[in-house]
Amino acid sequence: MIRFQQHIRTEKLWGLFLVLLFFSSCKTLTETSKYGFNEGYYKSRLYHKKLKNVYVVSAEDSIKIYSAKSIEKGFVDTAKKTKLVFPVNKKPLNFENYSFKKNSFDLDALSILFKYRPSVKNFPRQLNTGFNGAVYFGYRTDMYRLSYKQTPLKEYKRNINHYGYSIGAFSGIGTARIDPFVTLNGIDYEYDGVVNLTGIAVIAGVNKLSLGITSGVDFLLDKNRKYWVNNKKPWIGIAIGLNIN
Repeated sequence: MIRFQQHIRTEKLWGLFLVLLFFSSCKTLTETSKYGFNEGYYKSRLYHKKLKNVYVVSAEDSIKIYSAKSIEKGFVDTAKKTKLVFPVNKKPLNFENYSFKKNSFDLDALSILFKYRPSVKNFPRQLNTGFNGAVYFGYRTDMYRLSYKQTPLKEYKRNINHYGYSIGAFSGIGTARIDPFVTLNGIDYEYDGVVNLTGIAVIAGVNKLSLGITSGVDFLLDKNRKYWVNNKKPWIGIAIGLNIN
């Protein structure tokens, strides 16, 4: 039994280590993630009252917008095809705040900060904060708002604000404290059990911060699942996410 408990605690420590290592590389990953207004196709109302496809070429000194219809197969004469240019330090004449929209499938790594468990079998409500990591897959919408702000020196600086939202499903591995209390005296020892967590999530992001509301169930992955009061019982949680596609 002691060896079993040590094995579970070792798995927990390794899980925490991987999460820390993963988030330490967050800056590198987000440089190529959906947070940036990167080159590609978007939908915008630049040329029409309805959303139309446009192609964006984003650079440090300027952002160039092309009408999707103007892009032909093969060589494109960018000098002739450019419709709008947004410099980084100069506000164009007759500028309006513009928005760009992109839909895509989303693959995230989730860390669930805590779980709220309703009362079950006369056992009181619980707030669990053990390790919980999951992979999330959903459908995502990202919005980028382009604007200019004037500085005290009467100069204009280009600004891009991003927000996104996504809904999908997740599955992963976590830990749960298993003891005589949460098994209604079904066992006479305690340990950190390994659980599979599965559920749905709604994720919202502003710039580089992503938070989600999750709802799921846990499946204890050992023989004591028949005693654990929380096995297959629903919970609600808060998660932070990092885009990995």
